[in-house]
Amino acid sequence: MASRPQENVFRNLGLKLLAGMILALGSLNAMGQNLNARVTVKCNTLEQAMNQIEKQSDLTFLLATNSVKPSMTICLDCTKLPVKDALQQLAEKAGVTYSIANRRVVLKDKPTEITAPQPKQIKENVIKGRVVDNAGEPIIGANVLEKGTQNGTITDADGNYTLRISPTGTLVVSYIGFKNKEVEASKGRLITMTEDTKSLKEVVVVGYGVQKKVNLTGAVSSVKLEDVLGNRPVSTVSEALQGALPGLQVTSTSGAPGEGMSFNIRGVNSINEGSPLVLVDNVEMDINMLDPNDIESVTVLKDAASSAIYGARAAFGVVLVTTKKSNKSAFHINYTDNFAFSNAINIPKKATPLQTVQAYKDQGFTAYTTGQDVDTWLKLLREYEATPASYPDGYAEVGGLRYSLAPTDLFKDMMETGFKQSHNLSMNGGSKQIAYRIGLGYVNQDGILYSNKDAFKRYNVSSYLSAEMTTWLKTELDIKYARSISSMPYTTAAYGIWGAAVAFPSYFPTGTLDLGGETLPINTPRNFISLAAPLQKKKNDARIFGKVTLTPVKDLHIIGEFTYNYKSVETQLFDKKFEYAHGAQFRKEQSVSDSKYQHVQDNIDYTALNLYATYAKALGAHNLSATAGFNQESNDDTYNMAYRTNMINEELPSLSQATGPYYATDRFSRYTVRGLFYRLNYSYRDKYLIEANGRYDGSSKFPSRHRFGFFPSVSAGWRLGEERFMAWSNAFLSNLKLRVSWGNIGNQSIQPYAYIPGMLSERANWIVGEETATTLRAPKLISTSFTWEKVSTIDFGVDLGLFRNRFNLTFDLYNRKTKGMLAPGMELPSVLGAEAPLQNTADLSSNGWELSASWMDKIGNLTYHIGFNLYDSRTKITKYNNEIGLIGDKVYRKGMYLGEIWGYLTDRLYTTDDFKPDGTLKEGIARVEGYNPNPGDILYKDLDGNHVINHGKLTTDNPGDRTIIGNNTRRYQFGINGGVEWKNWALSFILQGVGKRDLWLMNELTYPIYDRWSTLYSNQLDYWTPTRTSSFFPRIYQNSEGNTKANTLVQSRFLKNGAYLSIRNITLTYAFPKQWVAKVGLYRASIFFSGESLFTFDHLPDGIDAERVVTEDMGARGFTYPYMRQFSFGVNIIL
Repeated sequence: MASRPQENVFRNLGLKLLAGMILALGSLNAMGQNLNARVTVKCNTLEQAMNQIEKQSDLTFLLATNSVKPSMTICLDCTKLPVKDALQQLAEKAGVTYSIANRRVVLKDKPTEITAPQPKQIKENVIKGRVVDNAGEPIIGANVLEKGTQNGTITDADGNYTLRISPTGTLVVSYIGFKNKEVEASKGRLITMTEDTKSLKEVVVVGYGVQKKVNLTGAVSSVKLEDVLGNRPVSTVSEALQGALPGLQVTSTSGAPGEGMSFNIRGVNSINEGSPLVLVDNVEMDINMLDPNDIESVTVLKDAASSAIYGARAAFGVVLVTTKKSNKSAFHINYTDNFAFSNAINIPKKATPLQTVQAYKDQGFTAYTTGQDVDTWLKLLREYEATPASYPDGYAEVGGLRYSLAPTDLFKDMMETGFKQSHNLSMNGGSKQIAYRIGLGYVNQDGILYSNKDAFKRYNVSSYLSAEMTTWLKTELDIKYARSISSMPYTTAAYGIWGAAVAFPSYFPTGTLDLGGETLPINTPRNFISLAAPLQKKKNDARIFGKVTLTPVKDLHIIGEFTYNYKSVETQLFDKKFEYAHGAQFRKEQSVSDSKYQHVQDNIDYTALNLYATYAKALGAHNLSATAGFNQESNDDTYNMAYRTNMINEELPSLSQATGPYYATDRFSRYTVRGLFYRLNYSYRDKYLIEANGRYDGSSKFPSRHRFGFFPSVSAGWRLGEERFMAWSNAFLSNLKLRVSWGNIGNQSIQPYAYIPGMLSERANWIVGEETATTLRAPKLISTSFTWEKVSTIDFGVDLGLFRNRFNLTFDLYNRKTKGMLAPGMELPSVLGAEAPLQNTADLSSNGWELSASWMDKIGNLTYHIGFNLYDSRTKITKYNNEIGLIGDKVYRKGMYLGEIWGYLTDRLYTTDDFKPDGTLKEGIARVEGYNPNPGDILYKDLDGNHVINHGKLTTDNPGDRTIIGNNTRRYQFGINGGVEWKNWALSFILQGVGKRDLWLMNELTYPIYDRWSTLYSNQLDYWTPTRTSSFFPRIYQNSEGNTKANTLVQSRFLKNGAYLSIRNITLTYAFPKQWVAKVGLYRASIFFSGESLFTFDHLPDGIDAERVVTEDMGARGFTYPYMRQFSFGVNIIL
């Protein structure tokens, strides 16, 4: 009974959270069985018939008669017959009748027909009872239904229920974590439920195999994609995984259609570039080219113990993607479509024309750079704001100069509502020996820019076939092909598309302009999009995967896998020459002096061979399993680029149709990885678990004498909850496991020929004849002794399950050390003209933790769940060749935490009291070295007390007045997901965010009139003036010169808070009642409505997206293609 208060706390919390949702849901009452699925039955006994029907449908059989035995001889031979017809034939041949309830077919004797007098009305009785578990503890909220009806109730806080039912009726009791139970109403006074142990049998994909989830000893997270994908309007697997798994950071790099995402597992592993190893069905593949509807599950191997079996490629973690196969079931067709409408979110808002021109005056302009008198302009703007009709053209001409008055919105002018449609069709089925699946996918997205030049299309074809040739031989063939085409308008005209959108002021004219009798388009972003040619990228990804499994003896499987993957990326860039009118200078201009057409082709041939064997044996309480094998992979990359200038016809660009000289370059690279691997598992009574992994790996990326390395790991687990001395907790404790692991893995994320002193060819700046000369660059200094970076991890973990696993929690604490990172091995004099060769000279250490928790429960017809994950890590350099302690961007030193932001501490703004009557500073007031401040400028804290603000010698011993003011590492990353199901309705949501992060951003969107080509935004109006001295921003200077650079030094005043919370998705689904869809020959049908990227709550200025700054992709002037909010609807149909 000790568990009840704790359980009630969780239940009451869940009820409060869901009360509001329940009231908003409608009601459709429907129950039914799928009796239209087709089955094939060929049998000689009743038992054979029942087994074959069970395998091909979701039905189970129950014999409620003593006159019929399973061994009864009946002959049934039917092919692709509806289930209801097959059941009718079976019942007739067996001489029985049948009924169906809750997917259970009950066979019973035919009723004896007797002549009876007028039937008596059966009187309903009130049944009172109690529902308990095996330990006698009450089960709260169990669903108690009268079989075959909607008459039911739920148990109260003491497990009691009251129900009016016929005395001859049957009760069906259900509850999450327990098997359904049927009892006669007359025996329902005390109902004892049996725990459902299927969760103990759940398996998770790991390296070269699967393991029971309860027996895992490494840090592994797994998710079924349909649980996070649902009916969301996402195009890639990456989008569906955002916030879904602890320790996995999924970052979008752009809002542009078809752009992929990047992965990171547990933060930074190395100062050198690298990303997690992504394997699709055991071999590498571009995950962004997959159709999410073809994915079964995703597993993340986070510690060295779980990923060591992959050796050299696993230093940054491993993501295992398992695609959908097929089981030997009846034939089904599944069709899903999705139609989405999108609009840009988080668009910056510019100041009004009057506010902008007033800023010109406050900068010190009397006449603006384009000649307009500022005072005259202000007067006209005030008149326009009072009576716009006085200037119907939106501008005035005074003294031969044009004064723009009407406000314009260049962002709105260049954007429209985007549209995306996606379709997926799959067919699967099989027989006793054969299983197959075919999938077709199509995505077509038109982005939010004016015209259809920002577009993305992808075509996916997948096929899977498995055949059990004999009892000891199984073959599998999996073929996948994907093709994508993406485009984006491109021009290098002055400012460019996004630069013009950001920099031009809110009075900038749109449309066309008459210049000397010629009508020309103005250089607005919209016109640039219309005039520019699209940059087009075409990707092809074809993969053939074959697998053979031999089972020569029981428990031994010998497996061979071969993969060939061909990938190509073709890029066509055309920088088109066109004419336009400058909307501020009122003159004719040209986008480029010479047009340029460029063609790039990058082809990759990838092959992989896996040969391995698995063996498992149970000897009483001892369970042993072993996996050992060989892996080899090779990667050939061929790259060609050519371009030519000055097209003959600007509408038909090509290399052959140009008059300019040819420029071309090419390259070829190859690397091979080869390794032997093993995994050994031992468990005693499924309580004491030990696992050892290892790999002896070699990579051609390293010098011949340093190519091979051995990477071992070991892990152990103790299922403490299974011990006898924990019996007191059985009432509430479902699972308690302690884990510890250690492992060592390698990193080969370097260029293939880093140990060869190559001489790169390049075009010189001088001309020989009519072309620039081809020259060879001096060879780099190289080392022939460098080898793997080695990453070792120690991980402590706890897995906890409570209240029949309705509540689950996992916690991991880890330390990861990377030793021998490749970095310059020494400091060389600059006169040498070369960098020092790479050596294994740097180390770092990371500490972090991860927490994930989930709660799932059912109350009557209502099922709900909520999940939460939170993780954090910090990385510190423990060794680096920087003896003098230099500090700076991408300069490392021993003892530094990655992500440090060095800057000045802002004190306040200078006031007039800081100056003498002659304008000089008073004694003791500091100033920035090289600048003479004015009232309204930034006053920094003088940390070294010398009254001069500077950076000292840029060392830790002498940093001047700089100090660490923040850290841009993402801290406390989290994801929240949940849902509620009620009858045929389902509602789900996904949230994701970062709890702490500092950002230094200095650009047009964060500082008023950042440079002479910038404009003013509505959130930048609080700048200093003689009448506004308590402002946030300092004074602004003419042409952003004067002390602007001193005021925009890296400092605490303008440090941004990068924490955010994003509502990723909310989806509402309605599943049509089965008896409805069965009438039209369907197995299942549903409709859904979904919203994606709905809201983001952050602390950043408008236009700066918290996700975008994660990748520091800020575009040309602080802004680029925005993210999109999508609203979609669609249907899912299964035949």
